[in-house]
Amino acid sequence: MNNAFSPAHLIGLFPILLPLLMAVAGWLTLRLVRWSARAPRRPSLFGLQGYFLGHHPEYITHWSRGLLEKLGNLDQVYETIGPEKIVAHQLSRLRPQLDGFIDDVMNTHHQVVWENMPILVKNRFYARAHRLLPRMIDDIVEELGDNLRRILSYPQLLQFAEQDTPGTLQRIYDLLSLRAFQQLAWFSFYCGLVAGCVQLAIAAPLHLLHSEAYWILTGAGIGACFFWFCQSWVQPPQPTPRKGFTWRNLVQRLREQQERELADLLAETVLSPRNLARTLILGTKARHVHTIIRKRMAPLVEDLNVRTLAQLTVGPIGYVNLKQSLNEQLTASFMEPFEDEDFNQARGKALAEFLHVRIAKQPDQLFYQQMKWVLDPLAILGTCGGCIVGALMGSLQWLLLSL
Repeated sequence: MNNAFSPAHLIGLFPILLPLLMAVAGWLTLRLVRWSARAPRRPSLFGLQGYFLGHHPEYITHWSRGLLEKLGNLDQVYETIGPEKIVAHQLSRLRPQLDGFIDDVMNTHHQVVWENMPILVKNRFYARAHRLLPRMIDDIVEELGDNLRRILSYPQLLQFAEQDTPGTLQRIYDLLSLRAFQQLAWFSFYCGLVAGCVQLAIAAPLHLLHSEAYWILTGAGIGACFFWFCQSWVQPPQPTPRKGFTWRNLVQRLREQQERELADLLAETVLSPRNLARTLILGTKARHVHTIIRKRMAPLVEDLNVRTLAQLTVGPIGYVNLKQSLNEQLTASFMEPFEDEDFNQARGKALAEFLHVRIAKQPDQLFYQQMKWVLDPLAILGTCGGCIVGALMGSLQWLLLSL
């Protein structure tokens, strides 16, 4: 066992160990770059934070303009989800609850009057509500669709998805970059292996095997180049024919997996019916949506006979409170059907297919730009980190040779 680690035995392993150390340096450099984009998760004592985590607004803007807008506008997304499907689902969920909504509002504000009101009068309220509900829901869904691009945008959807479900943006970032970084780490490993062999081939004839400066400086120089080697491997965006086969770069090799996964992820999160509805009703432009819903719900108690009856029973002020409370209750209930998981999955599948077709039609340049957006901000860190890691591995190389 002791002989296995003796200097005489290690000399025979130098042609393997020295390049292997530089290969490990390449692998660690890309792992360090990947880690630096996601950690620390919160600003540390010195204000340091992972680049991606500290630049969410920039990524939201970029993904909105450089990715989502390329796949289609919000009108197309809305049509793919299906306004008629939304209306049918809303009616199926709201009809059974409508009488209960009216009872809750009346019992809250005018319990004595409502409990003593003849059943015939109550039935008039119920019947009118059931008769008008389909038209009101259809009008709401249609008007929301007509005004969608005015009251909603992709940045709002991305921002609300992250706010509602923290980690959504991280999932998109990982999908666009995780496999790429894994491939780049192994690419750097093999580049380091080759560079280590070159190091050894130069050092031996020049009698530099025991020069500490040589190993540290060459190690630092090689380490500083790892990230740039990776960026060159990502390019060019076009396939290159090479003697009977086509050389495909990293972007082209990963596209097939990314296309389907990206479509599924967007349909499940950012562009899902649930996130669409939540952003409309709870987001920054919620006031416009509430105005549309209240306007379309107004006929429910605007009928002359119903209004007169309500004013005679609960008074003019009571009638206003009744109208406002009923509108608020129905506005709140409008969101509930969008929370149904079965509905979200069913419409999400149709949306995922639409997105997959749109993504498949995009040129490689689209995915290249996404990768470039991930890599470019990390270039300085990748260069400096690689230089330090390479210098450390160069020191280990020299220590091995000094045994």
